[in-house]
Amino acid sequence: MNKAPAPQTEKKFTGKHFLVSILSFFGVIIGMNMAFVYFATNTWTGLSKENAYVDGLNYNQTIEAAKLQRELNWQSSLELLPQGTQKLVSFTLQDQNNQYLSGFDVTVKIGRPTLQGYDQTLVLAESSYGQYGAVVDLPLKGQWHVSLSATAPDGTPFQLEKRFFVK
Repeated sequence: MNKAPAPQTEKKFTGKHFLVSILSFFGVIIGMNMAFVYFATNTWTGLSKENAYVDGLNYNQTIEAAKLQRELNWQSSLELLPQGTQKLVSFTLQDQNNQYLSGFDVTVKIGRPTLQGYDQTLVLAESSYGQYGAVVDLPLKGQWHVSLSATAPDGTPFQLEKRFFVK
């Protein structure tokens, strides 16, 4: 009744096994590289501004405008305030004597730092003397970048950039 154990056959690692192993290894590496190339070329463009080249050419004017803005010593406030399901972009600007500045043309560009397609441009209306605002719909939670540009009636520019985290 006692049966003898079946003899075990030893499996040998042959040239075919080696070839399949090497081809599989390099196939996985090449496949992953192709996936990385696809995602690198078909996702975010890497452009943070549409006119980055022109901004680079005008860099000296940008430095001069920033210097002028510091010399004016204006105080500003830029906030995102809850407004129901939307947000209120609120901006105030005061001179060095803490007097509100009025009559500015204020434009805001708001968007996601890493996602395109959610960028919006708003014109802020002066709600009361020296206080500007506009309602905006921000559909995603997370970080938003706001770039504000204001121009005084006499042409004096004011620029401000700020990031907000929306919960």
